[in-house]
Amino acid sequence: MLNLDKKFLSRMRGILGDEYEDFISALNRLDEKAIYVNTNKISVDKFLSIIDFNVEKILYEKNGFYIDNVKWGRHPLHHAGAFYIQEPSAMFTVNAYNFKGNELVLDMCASPGGKSIQIANRLPSGYLVSNEIVSARASVLYSNIERMGLKNVIVTNDSPENLANAYANMFDVVLVDAPCSGEGMFRRGDEVVKEWNENLPKMCAKRQLDILLQADKALKQGGVLIYSTCTYSKEENEDVVCEFIKECGYELINIEANFNRGIDMHEVVRLYPHKVRGEGQFVAVMKKISPNELISNSILKLSIHNEANNFIKENLSISLKAYEYKSNAYIPANLELIRRNVNYLSIGVKVGKNKGKFFEPDHYLFSSYGDKFKRQINLEYNSLDSQKYLRGETLIVENENGFCSVLLSKVNTGGGKIVNGIMKNLYPKGLRNYK
Repeated sequence: MLNLDKKFLSRMRGILGDEYEDFISALNRLDEKAIYVNTNKISVDKFLSIIDFNVEKILYEKNGFYIDNVKWGRHPLHHAGAFYIQEPSAMFTVNAYNFKGNELVLDMCASPGGKSIQIANRLPSGYLVSNEIVSARASVLYSNIERMGLKNVIVTNDSPENLANAYANMFDVVLVDAPCSGEGMFRRGDEVVKEWNENLPKMCAKRQLDILLQADKALKQGGVLIYSTCTYSKEENEDVVCEFIKECGYELINIEANFNRGIDMHEVVRLYPHKVRGEGQFVAVMKKISPNELISNSILKLSIHNEANNFIKENLSISLKAYEYKSNAYIPANLELIRRNVNYLSIGVKVGKNKGKFFEPDHYLFSSYGDKFKRQINLEYNSLDSQKYLRGETLIVENENGFCSVLLSKVNTGGGKIVNGIMKNLYPKGLRNYK
């Protein structure tokens, strides 16, 4: 049994009434596990036809599936970026808004990246700026975006204030999945429970409102702001939304869903672990009515990276254009979104960099464009060669000399370099944890 604070329990009894005992019982059950299928790399139908484990459909996310409690992070298809392990109720947030597919979107508090991956898959002709202010968490975010091979995502490690200045009145949609008191995560164990105290929700609410005020500056008039937390506190949820709407001129958009509605706020939803197979989640969707007069920073002009473009021409079967940014070559997601004075971890797909007299390709290029390489090594994900590749071992191949991509069951995974029938393994050492 979780050792929950009496003041938290008293508050939840007041919120839930007759549902309280069911809620407490749910908190003391094992947390649910789920995966999101990355349709940038594989269709859902193809994924379901080849996997060797059982899944169960999540009704509110077409690419989402419940799984058992086995740690699937070492599965070859996870390495390949075919799926992302995500808390199931967190998948609902992106589904609270019906993306048209061509929007410019900002995910302001994005790490570890689950919601960014969902959004990117919904933007066939749109672009996403995915941000995380904490450097260590931003690195995790970048790694997940890279593994998914996403071509339409820019990753930043910056403050909400700086992004607001750089991208004033720019975005069609802004998601603020705000840092919160984490009450919805209590089921993960006593360590999470111990971090909570009765003053934490009030402290978090102030920070959440500050972030929303910056998000407002980046959102164009008529744009949509999605606000979510993984907590039950009214102070951090309905109260923050109410104060923000009054201060900045927004109207609530009703969320179509069969979940608990908000406290004195019918348009928003609350997900509880006794009602859904997942943790706690609060979601509100708002439309911006009032304009502001801010002007965004100027676009940063980038130069062509000749060596990278020569590499692309020699090794890939499609025409792409690479640009230089901080000594690396990139295929930018969108050149118009590269602003001055923003700390970018990635401006799109990293192609590689010059290393002495040679050009060294980056893992992101193989992850994104592996199926476009002229030389490809296709392995079944459950084969011995697949295991060897994910351990970083060399492979004996029959292809001609040169750089090649490696695909697991036709899913872009990594790269290699073939010399006289031996493929040198270019799968990054930090990812070689397959056993």
